[in-house]
Amino acid sequence: MSSKEIAKRTNLSERTVRYAIKLLKDSGIVKEVYLLQDARKRVYVLSENFNDILEGSPT
Repeated sequence: MSSKEIAKRTNLSERTVRYAIKLLKDSGIVKEVYLLQDARKRVYVLSENFNDILEGSPT
């Protein structure tokens, strides 16, 4: 889901969403993926080890 889509669905500003995504990326919860159809567009997905991070388990 793109940051713009997240902002629209949550009724938050795009700036707020981008900041939250940055924090989530820095903590390893979310990762950024570039679309093959349009490399300029970024979407954000939960990382593979999302559950481990939430439980406090080492990766």
